[in-house]
Amino acid sequence: MRKRLWRRVRDLWNYLFAAHLDLRLWLTGKSDPELPPLRLRFVGMGDFRAIGEEMLDLLVRYGGLRKTDRVLDVGSGIGRVAIPLTRYLQPPATYDGFDVVRGGVRWCRRQITPRHPNFRFHLVDVRSTEYRDRGADASRFRFPFDDASFDFVIATSLFTHLLFGETRQYLRESHRVLAPGGRLFATFFLLDDFARAALPSREPRFRFPYADGVLRYHDAGNPAAGVAIEESAALDLIREAGFDAYEIRHGHWCGRPGAVSFQDVVVCTKAAPR
Repeated sequence: MRKRLWRRVRDLWNYLFAAHLDLRLWLTGKSDPELPPLRLRFVGMGDFRAIGEEMLDLLVRYGGLRKTDRVLDVGSGIGRVAIPLTRYLQPPATYDGFDVVRGGVRWCRRQITPRHPNFRFHLVDVRSTEYRDRGADASRFRFPFDDASFDFVIATSLFTHLLFGETRQYLRESHRVLAPGGRLFATFFLLDDFARAALPSREPRFRFPYADGVLRYHDAGNPAAGVAIEESAALDLIREAGFDAYEIRHGHWCGRPGAVSFQDVVVCTKAAPR
């Protein structure tokens, strides 16, 4: 209870500080009307626009995202990936994103959908120790879409906030909603020999000191704040979900040299008909 109260106080302080910065940017004419205000950005640190553009490059270069794909963004947040996608996807492409954070979905509906009607955003009632106190159990959550209704599923910074049963379910559901030949582009904190050896020397957010089977947490009292998973366990779940091929590109979150991105990228493919 004390930790939860502290998180709420911390979140309120961060919101008020960001709101102050928003006001200063607006008064000086430096706010960007295409981007969400700082006080609504709950998707991590860094340059919002630059990270979104980097993700688009990764989706195209390593995921094989096509301009006409039907896209599902699982955990669409505050539109960090959606915004650059509005300039990449072309008819008959569609984009659907869903998230548990009401404020993120509301902003995207108001600011993105009116200019890009093929971009739709959905609020889902699923609980998380990090983002939502109430709602359905994520380990049994069924995506609100039909079978084989998408060509490409995006799950960036999603599995880094899901527990084991939730990861299994979201991989299964990603496979279900993909058409044959479709691809899942997902990011993880994967624990292999290199990452495990590096953890003690990393900054506190990426040491994951609390072990729970094949998972390690940043905060034992709030597991969804940050989750790392044994690489072999993640690959077992990917195969169990039905994906017949996958490719890993490790990230530099654990100090790995030569990485293509911060988190580990895994691209999975659903088998096409023979």
